[in-house]
Amino acid sequence: MKITEPALTGRRSVVLFASALLLSFPLCAQQTIDIGTGTLTNDFFTYPAPYGNAQNGARHQMLVLASELQAAGMSAGDISSVAFDVSSAAFVDLNGFTVSIGTTDVSDMTPAWVQGLTPVWGPLTYADQDGWNTHTFDTPFSWDGVSNIVVQTCFSNNVQNFNAQFFQSATAFNSTISRSTPNSNVCTSNGGTLNLFQQRPNMRFEWSSLAAPPIAAFLQSATFTCDGNVQFTDQTQHLPTTWHWDFGDSDTDTVASPLHVYLADGVYTPVLIVTNPYGSDTVSGDPITVSANGPRPIAACLPVSTGTVQGLGIISVTIEGHVTTSPDAATEGYADRSCQLDTVSAGTLLDITVETATAAPQFVRVWVDWDNSGDFISSELVLSADNVLIASASVLVPVFAVQNTPLRLRAMVDYPFPPAGPCADPQYGQAEDYAVVVIPNPDPPQAIFSASPTFSCNGVVQFTDASLNTPSSWTWDFGDQGPVSNETSPQHTYAASGTYTVSLTVTNTNGSNTQTLTDLIVVDLSAQLVASACTPATQGYCCGYGIASVNFAGINSTSVDGIEGYVDRSCGNTAQVTEGNSYPISIGTGGTNDHDVVVWMDLDNNGTFDVNEQVWSVSGQQNPNGNLIVPSATVFGTPVRMRITGDVVGEISGPCDPPLYGQTEDYSVIITPNPNPPVAVFTASPTTTCTGFVQFTDGSLAAPTSWSWDFGDTGSSSDPSPLHQYTAPGTYTVSLTVTNANGSDTQISNNLIHFVEPALCDTIPMPFTFQDVTDTTCQGVLVDDGGSNGNYFPGTSGAFTIAPQSADIVVLTFSQFQWGNNPNRYLAIYDGPDVFSTLIGDFNGNGLNQLPNNGVITSSGPSITLQQDGQGGGPPPNSAGFILTWDCSFTGIAEQAMDPIGNVWPQPAEGHFTIGFGREADEGWKLTVRDAVGSTVAIDAVSKGEREHIFDAEGWASGFYVLSVETPRGRWNRTIAIR
Repeated sequence: MKITEPALTGRRSVVLFASALLLSFPLCAQQTIDIGTGTLTNDFFTYPAPYGNAQNGARHQMLVLASELQAAGMSAGDISSVAFDVSSAAFVDLNGFTVSIGTTDVSDMTPAWVQGLTPVWGPLTYADQDGWNTHTFDTPFSWDGVSNIVVQTCFSNNVQNFNAQFFQSATAFNSTISRSTPNSNVCTSNGGTLNLFQQRPNMRFEWSSLAAPPIAAFLQSATFTCDGNVQFTDQTQHLPTTWHWDFGDSDTDTVASPLHVYLADGVYTPVLIVTNPYGSDTVSGDPITVSANGPRPIAACLPVSTGTVQGLGIISVTIEGHVTTSPDAATEGYADRSCQLDTVSAGTLLDITVETATAAPQFVRVWVDWDNSGDFISSELVLSADNVLIASASVLVPVFAVQNTPLRLRAMVDYPFPPAGPCADPQYGQAEDYAVVVIPNPDPPQAIFSASPTFSCNGVVQFTDASLNTPSSWTWDFGDQGPVSNETSPQHTYAASGTYTVSLTVTNTNGSNTQTLTDLIVVDLSAQLVASACTPATQGYCCGYGIASVNFAGINSTSVDGIEGYVDRSCGNTAQVTEGNSYPISIGTGGTNDHDVVVWMDLDNNGTFDVNEQVWSVSGQQNPNGNLIVPSATVFGTPVRMRITGDVVGEISGPCDPPLYGQTEDYSVIITPNPNPPVAVFTASPTTTCTGFVQFTDGSLAAPTSWSWDFGDTGSSSDPSPLHQYTAPGTYTVSLTVTNANGSDTQISNNLIHFVEPALCDTIPMPFTFQDVTDTTCQGVLVDDGGSNGNYFPGTSGAFTIAPQSADIVVLTFSQFQWGNNPNRYLAIYDGPDVFSTLIGDFNGNGLNQLPNNGVITSSGPSITLQQDGQGGGPPPNSAGFILTWDCSFTGIAEQAMDPIGNVWPQPAEGHFTIGFGREADEGWKLTVRDAVGSTVAIDAVSKGEREHIFDAEGWASGFYVLSVETPRGRWNRTIAIR
């Protein structure tokens, strides 16, 4: 005992000494984590830069989210230091440098300082160095493990130098605010301009966890595995020092995050025991099913994901409620999970959902090899969705599916195009394989069916069976006392109008079931239209063109755009109207481009649309709306066809012509006779004309049958909407008298039409205001009307500058100059682009002889400027002012621009006409044809060297048109006639 006792005492002493030694130091070791690993840098004069001395002082606040700290492995505990990674030091003494820290509930910095921070380092003088610069806190900062934190640095120097450069990382939120200033109160003032950054200097923290036992947690990469490989990742809190894994298959491990390989099929539950100096904890994972040696479906191809991109691919597949998650395509590539067998009964619905990674919407396809051939045929495509992040389908398991055998299910996503097929290698996406086992269905069938259409004008209805639980026989009762049908999905023709109740009885060896849908089918044989002579199909759908909605007199239809091509929607979409009345109409167009929209009505119900049956049109609009006046009709109380076409601007030529990119839709209209006398209404365009041509448009209500126009110049017409030409300048009163069997009415519009002297048409008035004007065209007419009531406005007008693009000189040719003889009133002309250019002269008096070169003035360069100045009373009342034309030259010499139009033939034209040019065409010639009201009818480019150009006028309405030839030197017009 004397020998042993000292030995025991000595042994106890060692234990006590070790215990005392442990108690004299923190029992939790210091840990280091980095927040940010980016390689961005500021320069010597930009921020953020916590040691930035480009200004005398700088203050920074840097937000770090709790989720970032947790992801880096930090849990609740004491933070003892912060460090910044300097890529290029300034080696400057920073006076009064301080570090403060605190928690905040903000997750995105704003231009306002976060208050309530605690100083933890300084104020001291600090000189920055290359590499990590560590500031060990005077007192550790206790972090709760769940709050966001803000780190602040600040200093104020007497001098400025340049900024240290820091390694920094981009953030998805505003993570840094700063203020740099020579003001000495930079660290205490809450004023000044604050700068926001989605960029933050990389930081390193030292910390110690709380003196607490661990809280065990881990992640497992799979709950079902075909190869036995499962990755376990420790997520334990409070710094465990040992790990003990029991994988459930008699195998164990002691590393933090092991990769384990299960060698035998079965179901295993993993368990983790973790320990630290304060205790231990145990947690169990989800059961893992291993099926490395189980049955697999056959496959003729296995697509390889070769061009994988981060953020594309499949992240989860759900089959019958069983969710399997996985990494994206860049991490995983092709995955074969076909050992995972999901069971579904024949004749039931198989529910499938595919969720994609979120870098971009993707194309989703799913196939099931129902016949177990190893190949996927087109009919085995069960889910197809474009540009989505998630797609779902409920698929009826076919009765012919092979049963009690694993059948391969392939899910594939790709971007930016759909998968090329089930065996093609995805471009950037991913394919994953699963398996379903179809088992016999022990249940009686459940009758389910649908019908299309449910409103029929010809009595033909298609019925489609969707019954569950594999029926073997079908009995249809269509409700019309006719014979039943035993087909699976029959087509039935009702012989009489009426409302019908339909029932379906389905049977298999386990029983039967009936579904009855009361008053399902409505048949109205009287609503069937006369067959149309044409059904214009879309030539090549593009760009969202087409008709998306129609609202008119009881029709309220919505649909997709022209991608569906021609559609006859006349059955069940019928407008009820009265001839001669006006009704609001609204046409929704697809896409974002302007459309031309035209509406026809088959007023005589002969299956064709005549010229006078076009009832409404608009040009160059999106979603047009307005009012449609129903014309006089010959068929009443019977549905007639209404046709609507929407297409590219300038492409609609007739009711039977196929749209280029747009769409034609047909509807139904029932017209009622109008019992009222007409109401005369008309419009004219233009009401002020330089050519004498005016288009009059009848808008009379209550269906007139005859029209009598008096144009005020002894001219008249009986056309509904005539085009009239006035031959003499003047002002004209126009009247229209309309008549029908119920009476007549007259509208008189006094002084409606003004035919202006042609010499004053197409001119630009000299500015009477102080606003300057610049015109860049090569030809034009400039006029001054001699003042208002014989007197000019006093003062100086705005300048009018003529500066054609690429011209060498500008030539003014005065045809009239009646300015008066007052020396205080004159026209100033400057040789250049403004009134500070060289003065050519101040001109007044009467007659062209008062101007240089008898009224022909040439600039020395590419521009010339005119300005009026009137400081006294006006000229005599009969002063006419001036009229000049201008031309430009591209050759450096003054030459009269020549009209390029030599001749147009034949006139009047029918179907086509030819333009002959007086010389070979140069680059940049363009032909434009406009109708009498100024709407563009056609535009053609002229090829260089052309001497003749043929215009296709097929389908143009009879009347007068204006042909314009535009060249870089100007524009010339010619009136043409179409028969």
